[in-house]
Amino acid sequence: MDLSKPGTPSVAQRLPERVVVAGVVGAFLPFLHFGWALLGSALADPSRCGHFGCLGPFAEAWEMGRWLVPVLAWPLLGLLRVRPAWHVALVAPLFLVPLWELSAGPVGLFGVLSTVLAYPFAALVTAPGASRRQRGLSVALFLLLCGALALSG
Repeated sequence: MDLSKPGTPSVAQRLPERVVVAGVVGAFLPFLHFGWALLGSALADPSRCGHFGCLGPFAEAWEMGRWLVPVLAWPLLGLLRVRPAWHVALVAPLFLVPLWELSAGPVGLFGVLSTVLAYPFAALVTAPGASRRQRGLSVALFLLLCGALALSG
């Protein structure tokens, strides 16, 4: 029984919109990550050159930003009406980390753009009302992508 108001889309009808909006958020997150790293390197002590040479403060801010960006995704997802946003924000790093590892770290181009893939997969897996079959198919498709990346690298 559909208890929603007449004229409002059901959960199944909103799934494509949810996936696309999660992809848009994923496309925006690398810009936040890069901005965070620039801010961190600008605020760092210029006389301190770390393990990475003069790029040390940028590299350290970049590393910390890897884990800050998923936290920032939660309000962004909520703002763009992906509900419940915290589910997607919590599950997306489970998709991000394997993509980072298979793409030689989060610094490479695919590593940075992996958020464009991870957030839609997280939106599919955490979609309210999704069947076990849909969730399993999403995870299987992700594992197929990881397998293709592993074989190509």
